[in-house]
Amino acid sequence: MSEKCGNCAKFRVPDLGCPWASEKSLAPSDKACDEFEASKESKIKYVPTPTVLTLEFLAEEVWDRKTNPKFLRYDFSRDSFSEVTEIDLNETDNKGRRIIYVPVDNSALRKGLVILPSGATETTFKQLFEEADGLALSCYDPIGQEPLIRLLTRVSVASWFLDRFTADAAFDVAGAGKFAPLVPIRGPSQSGKNRLAFVLRMLSYRPYFEMSTYRVPSLYRPLDVWRGTLVLDEADFSNTSEKSELVHYLNCRATGTPVSRQDPKNPRITHTFYNFGLTILTQRKQFDDNATESRCLPFYSEKTEKQLPTVETDEMLKRGLELQNQLLFLRFKFFKKVEIDKSAWIEGLSDHRLIASLLPLLALSKHEPSVYDTITETGKQIEALKIEEKANSEDGIVTNLLWEKIQNDLFELWNNPLYYVLEQRELREEGEGGEREVKKPLTVSIIAEDLKWSTYRLRKTIRGLSLHRQGTPNVIKVGKKSWRIIFFEPEKLEKRLREFVVGYKPKELYEKLKVTEVTQVTDFIRGVNGKEKDAPCKNNVTSVTSVTSEGSLFCELCGNREAIGVYRVRAKRP
Repeated sequence: MSEKCGNCAKFRVPDLGCPWASEKSLAPSDKACDEFEASKESKIKYVPTPTVLTLEFLAEEVWDRKTNPKFLRYDFSRDSFSEVTEIDLNETDNKGRRIIYVPVDNSALRKGLVILPSGATETTFKQLFEEADGLALSCYDPIGQEPLIRLLTRVSVASWFLDRFTADAAFDVAGAGKFAPLVPIRGPSQSGKNRLAFVLRMLSYRPYFEMSTYRVPSLYRPLDVWRGTLVLDEADFSNTSEKSELVHYLNCRATGTPVSRQDPKNPRITHTFYNFGLTILTQRKQFDDNATESRCLPFYSEKTEKQLPTVETDEMLKRGLELQNQLLFLRFKFFKKVEIDKSAWIEGLSDHRLIASLLPLLALSKHEPSVYDTITETGKQIEALKIEEKANSEDGIVTNLLWEKIQNDLFELWNNPLYYVLEQRELREEGEGGEREVKKPLTVSIIAEDLKWSTYRLRKTIRGLSLHRQGTPNVIKVGKKSWRIIFFEPEKLEKRLREFVVGYKPKELYEKLKVTEVTQVTDFIRGVNGKEKDAPCKNNVTSVTSVTSEGSLFCELCGNREAIGVYRVRAKRP
């Protein structure tokens, strides 16, 4: 038994008196007893966290917006809920302190930057999606884009299960095995971007809201704590190239690559910040960086003529918070049942990052079949929209320019399977009524002048497209002049056309070039990095038909100008 000390109101063992009493007096100071309590507390380490997951239970932080936050705990085996203020897993840190997990309670929560459920409300996926669609249409006018809105609301719902990408902690590797898309909502001022972002925010897992900022630490530090969805308003920046710190952060966030920073006071210490989750942005224009754009599920918002409420009403907020409670219930109930198949493909789609974005939805479709119908209904539309966005990038501009030339029959076979692009082709009269075909290759300097780019920038872009194999000469002779031309291989260019050209039909390039699809049968006879192949060129022969002398194949190692090659291709000059 213990009782309160009569002098300092602290608990003490009666027979021993106050543990901090001096030899002359049994009346200690309040400071002494406070130090005693602090010494006991020093053996405990309180760790704020919004989620605690074990094999037996899942606990999520909830807040009723009145009292202190707490944990709502769901036991998997007993299928029961309970509220707790702290969780002890019998763990200790490297200093021997007992670890106690407590809810996060900071100003971001108290001032509404982050939204938490207040509890768990029983529901079904079907009922939830119906209510989510109702909220979206009452807050925002899609103007004929209802299927896309349904897809985006379901992508937001799927954010509650993104951590199921790493169901086994043994395979939780930075930047691998997971993917969360960026959802940029684009449009001019007063087109409803913020209203749609509000709807998606209320449907997302633990959304953290922030206005545009150049200070990336103000993003990755709070997201390391809350580990939820980032909602970034006015995300237009003057520099969104690959050198931008913001773009680097968003690219890492999509693939689950933590942000690492060296301690300025001690460079030997590395601070690492968790960085994975759905990202919702409002913008007026697209990203300059093509890699970031490929991680996006873009949506274009238009100004409505309907007289919707000028700002979000209390009823809208109430419905959104109620949906948060329903979503928490579904997360508890289906957490172990949602299994993401990372090897799955969606019929009719070829963009692997788009498919990766929809993998959590595929997992949910096993529990609510209507989700799959939404995917198939809008997947092609999203893919086409992504191609339109990428067509405006530097890679897309160059690819579309080359395709325009090829469509106008401005190409020539050089050394099968290598082709080059022409700027113009014309017939010139010669003596005695004869004609001669004159070809002018398309060069980097010509394109750079048309696009008002530097030649360095253009060469870097073309090289990044990887239109041909390594070892191809930079300059060849066409007619009586030497030209720095632009080579391409049909197999490689075909992939770029699918990625950057709107309305491109698969195999259309092969039909234009009048060649069959490339089928590799032997090694390429040229040297690689100046080294000869083991097999002599005469043993690496595959016939090529309908090739003129200028397009004939020859071995650069031995000078043999026979029609030899490494691909079974029928080529015909246009």
